[in-house]
Amino acid sequence: MRPVDQKRRVDRRMRVYSIVLISTLALAGCAAPVQQIGAYPQTDAYPQERGVVCAVKYGMRQNYWTAQAAQLDGAVVVFTGECPAEPNSESFAH
Repeated sequence: MRPVDQKRRVDRRMRVYSIVLISTLALAGCAAPVQQIGAYPQTDAYPQERGVVCAVKYGMRQNYWTAQAAQLDGAVVVFTGECPAEPNSESFAH
């Protein structure tokens, strides 16, 4: 076998792998987005809290009743549902 034939075979194989990889990434990008799960499961116990969102304003996370209320206050909505609580300082080892 000549080195030129081997190089062509390797080049062809790399081209095929590249096409497969690009096609897979393109299909993954077209897939339906996964529904975001909030910090707490959605229940019917408190229907007034159904539109609660977690938003960030001045680098601080904050809960708002609705996304519209967050935007009117100048905050950026991060996700639906309450913001997860940060651990208190007592849980860290000193």
